[in-house]
Amino acid sequence: MGKHLIGHGALAVLSLGVIATSQAQAQAQAQAQAQAQAQTQAQAQAQAPQQQASAPAQQGAEAARAAARLSGGGSSEKIERIEVTATRAVNAVDVQNVPAAVTVLKPESLAKFGLGNLKDIASLVPAMSVQEQAPGVNNITMRGLVVRGIVPSEIQDSSLVAVYVDDMPVTLKSGNPDLKVLDLERVEVLQGPQGTLFGAGAMAGAVRQITQKPDTNDLFGSVEAVGSRTSGFGGNNHNLRGMVNIPLKNDVLGLRLTGYTGNDSGYIKNALTGDTTNAVSTNQGRAALRLRASAELLIDASVTASNVKGGVNDAYAGLAPFTTIALLPQKSNDNLQLYNLALSYDLGRAQLVSSTSYLHRDTLYLTSAQYPATAFIFGGKAPLMQAAYTIGNAVTDFAQEFRLNSKDAGPLKWTAGAFFESGKRKTRQDEPTTGFDARFAATHNFPGYNSQTNDLAFGPDDFFSGLQNSKSRQAALFAEATYTLWDKLDLTAGLRLFRGTQDFDLRFTGLFGNLVGASPAVPVGVPEESRSSATARGANPRFAAAYHVDADHLLYAAVGKGFRYGGNNQPVPFNFCGVNAPSTFAPDSLWNYEVGSKNTLLDHRMTFNVNAYLIEWSDVQVFNKLPCTYYFTQNAGKVRSQGIELETAFKLTRRASVGLNASYNNAYAKNTVLTGIAAQNIPAGSRTPYAPHFAASATLSYAVPVFDTDEIGVSASYAYRGNAYTNFAKEQGAYSEIPSSNTVNATVTYKTRGYELGLFGSNLTNGNKVNDVTTNGIAIQPGDTLFMARPRTVGLRLKARF
Repeated sequence: MGKHLIGHGALAVLSLGVIATSQAQAQAQAQAQAQAQAQTQAQAQAQAPQQQASAPAQQGAEAARAAARLSGGGSSEKIERIEVTATRAVNAVDVQNVPAAVTVLKPESLAKFGLGNLKDIASLVPAMSVQEQAPGVNNITMRGLVVRGIVPSEIQDSSLVAVYVDDMPVTLKSGNPDLKVLDLERVEVLQGPQGTLFGAGAMAGAVRQITQKPDTNDLFGSVEAVGSRTSGFGGNNHNLRGMVNIPLKNDVLGLRLTGYTGNDSGYIKNALTGDTTNAVSTNQGRAALRLRASAELLIDASVTASNVKGGVNDAYAGLAPFTTIALLPQKSNDNLQLYNLALSYDLGRAQLVSSTSYLHRDTLYLTSAQYPATAFIFGGKAPLMQAAYTIGNAVTDFAQEFRLNSKDAGPLKWTAGAFFESGKRKTRQDEPTTGFDARFAATHNFPGYNSQTNDLAFGPDDFFSGLQNSKSRQAALFAEATYTLWDKLDLTAGLRLFRGTQDFDLRFTGLFGNLVGASPAVPVGVPEESRSSATARGANPRFAAAYHVDADHLLYAAVGKGFRYGGNNQPVPFNFCGVNAPSTFAPDSLWNYEVGSKNTLLDHRMTFNVNAYLIEWSDVQVFNKLPCTYYFTQNAGKVRSQGIELETAFKLTRRASVGLNASYNNAYAKNTVLTGIAAQNIPAGSRTPYAPHFAASATLSYAVPVFDTDEIGVSASYAYRGNAYTNFAKEQGAYSEIPSSNTVNATVTYKTRGYELGLFGSNLTNGNKVNDVTTNGIAIQPGDTLFMARPRTVGLRLKARF
């Protein structure tokens, strides 16, 4: 506790020092401005009639808007003011006035380097980490709140970080979609629990992707073509993105259409064939419609469709870099449709908001599983079995939220609402293996053995078949209010009441799935079947106090609770694993304590934000992976996470700016966690897996004017992420290091009126190599499975606006 007090005390001293220095500078500037004001007042009064006689304001505004659209933006000596909707209030608010750790990214900050997926977003947000194994196969963590990695077949593990597209939840643990077509206005990353306004899935934080809305007055659009080449085993990449905004009726109806198509080369080489195994094809489209039905009613409707076909980014540590062995083609396919209808109605003193969304998603994940198939059933003896471990998901989700926001200008601001969500997930697992039945019959003295007939698998030559179906429902009421005292102090209190239920049924068959396998004496096996249901309810409170020292300096303190629903375990066969696993596991929860300071300095040329947090996580849902490859979840132990986060941006000149973000996190088991399995016990003080201690990023941009309207821009970014491990402690097994990474990106861009030409490079030093690791426990497999990042990629980007 002494370290926490020292850290918080240091933060307070640092913040007060920054504020005092800034205020002294402000006083000096104010005196100088007062002297100049008297001299210029008469001149200003004399010029007023001439200013009134200038061109009409509307015409000038439209001309400025068109010029900004064609040029892609303007330049200023001051830091750009960024507004966010993270507070879910009526109007967007300056992020510097939000008493919470919120990082905001503009899409161009990634697009200019040829980047744009969730992993790329995380590189610029040090508090956020993403493990990635394939397109759409990923896991997001924040502030060290994580106890397990990616397990594609585990449908019960609820996410700790919520992912939203506008007000639409799209979160799926181990499978958050990468939507490159979204035509984003900004990305808001909210660090720390957001349970009051965003629900149980946001126990560690939330990622909100805010899209551009249709304009009902102007016709405009853009086309962007990108071509690049990836080093090593990689090849040529290309993509095309287009957007058009069509005003169907002035001030009433507008349509915005976007499309994206791209092909990214593979960069993992199959040692058996010499081919690359993980090329990606992406086709996505989106249509958004905005209707101003009346002065009070605004309607937004959108449809998003995505089709992604890729491979798996796996390589083996015992082979040459970026090399794998796959007897079969590997796949990671993702088809998604997302529908949303949003209504906003002005009631006078309040605003009513409704968001209705529906998601349909089908995924297919296929890996070449020759090593486990050969090792577990045939003792590792040659030949390797050609096994296709296949996981298919069919996911549907309906979500409805109503929100009422106050509009009064008085000291009390409030938000209240209700949320309902109903979802279904059907998971089909299968492992068809060429020649399995004949080999099993010969080696196990079982003449005529057939996987389908004897062990009830989906088909012949199939030693494992599984169905997992879940149906979940949740409902919540929430409210949050802020009262302002003396125009200085904002006091906030919020509460979310919730109830959730999940029904789960499972059926495993095949030799590897049956409760009792078939034998010559008992020719038909006994399936593993389970049905269970889990219900949880509770309350998430939040309290915050924010003191506005002046218009440019904010001090805040906040405390809030985060919550995650429990679930149902898949059965673990005792005769195969020797473990009696619980059928269900309970919710877990945490309390987050945070203090911070947000400062705008040097006449609005610099922002300096810093915060410190302490998180106490109880009844942690611990993941137990057994040597028999089965697994289960149980509530055991406590985790403490503590850290400091820093975010700053500085406008050096009108044309030059730099940014620096950094975070330090220390998350660990508070005491020895007894799981009932000695080998799985977690020693006290063990560091949480997948959580780097230190991460930082830096950005630099400089623009040089050319001729009258042209511009040459140079930008670079650097991201460092410290190492992490795949389990709490080495004694538990499955403990491998995920090495630290250094990512360098750079671009040179030429802008002329409505055109933009850029030369870019990403991961230029190849300092980012390994995204994730699965520890090897099979003697015949050539080392750990490494999931590799895309190597150095260099390309050209051409964008035209009209």
